[in-house]
Amino acid sequence: MAKGHTHHIGGMLTLDALAAHSGLRGVSPGLKMAFSVASLLLCVGAADAVVGVAVACSMVCIIRWLGGVPFGRILRLLRIPMLFLVVSCLVILLEVSHAPIGLWQMRLGSIWLCVTAQSLHRAVTLFFQALGAVCCLYFLSTSTPMPQIIEVLRKCHLPELIIELMYLIYRYLFVLLEVQRQMTIAAMTRLGYVNWRRSLSTAGKISGGLLASSFRRSSVCYDAMEARGYSGKLAFLSHSPELCLRHALAAAGYCALLGLLIMVRKGVFAL
Repeated sequence: MAKGHTHHIGGMLTLDALAAHSGLRGVSPGLKMAFSVASLLLCVGAADAVVGVAVACSMVCIIRWLGGVPFGRILRLLRIPMLFLVVSCLVILLEVSHAPIGLWQMRLGSIWLCVTAQSLHRAVTLFFQALGAVCCLYFLSTSTPMPQIIEVLRKCHLPELIIELMYLIYRYLFVLLEVQRQMTIAAMTRLGYVNWRRSLSTAGKISGGLLASSFRRSSVCYDAMEARGYSGKLAFLSHSPELCLRHALAAAGYCALLGLLIMVRKGVFAL
């Protein structure tokens, strides 16, 4: 897979490639999914910035040292979620008041935008809480290929319709992203992004063309599936590694340490 091609389509193919070559690919996918979900629930349920930082840092270390993903690649994957988190937390950080209060104030006409100690605490807690949850999901997506995830969901008796829709939507995103990449390259060769005004016009035209192309591509993809024997049910050939006691004990130990940290932060007992 070409490196440049991977970057053009927003890193989704990167996740597939990383999962296929992960150092954790020999770990049971069911254990990895249970570990990811348990860590995510503990992180979100704790509602504590320190716990969020601990989960985010530990997951990044696991992805880096056990999964073998370069640190620079991890940072690139986190850029877009971090952008959304920053924008979302800014909304929580700022409060509207009729008088200057709190740690920071800015006047806008007859009202004030203020940052109080409470809003700062809420924003910081939410940011690291969400960041920890995102890192948990990145652990799963960079270590477990999609067919193995689907096999685990099937063993959990998730309805077949939901599994097939999930897989088809996931795969069709690659088709749309490839079409968008080709349109963007064609527009760049025609100086479609030479200035801000033309960039907006080009983006609108590409969006309209992508919508029309998506209907054509969906028909072509369905014809290709029928030509390969599709009869309304997707069949996956995948080999899932067996559950290892050593891996299960390591996952349980991590969750126990995380639970201990949460209890210490909540004041249940002191170390």
